[in-house]
Amino acid sequence: MSDLIEFQALQQSLNDVAFVIKTQEQIAKDFGKFNLFFPEEFSTTAFSKEAIESLLAERIADLMQEGEARLLQLLYTIDLPEKEFLSLTTQTDFLAQLSERILFREAYKIYLRKKYS
Repeated sequence: MSDLIEFQALQQSLNDVAFVIKTQEQIAKDFGKFNLFFPEEFSTTAFSKEAIESLLAERIADLMQEGEARLLQLLYTIDLPEKEFLSLTTQTDFLAQLSERILFREAYKIYLRKKYS
């Protein structure tokens, strides 16, 4: 039950501009470790969920060209469970689903920091 409540609170937080910007900053930080960069305004302007996921899909596709090991390193950095990743690998919309999971995982980090600070 508490997982559902936290998920709903996280969904609600994604309507807050400041929260979205902090989430985007976290995404840029984690992807930057792999030389994957976002537009300059990504850390100052709140993007829509769809726009963030589209940018994530592009960066993931770029990283996948470097090999599966690099993608797995990114997912480890983001703290996305390998089991969750593996469940997506057979999906036809793999990049879209992985992008959404990454967005929610990064947002969850921000949500927890806010909740426990």
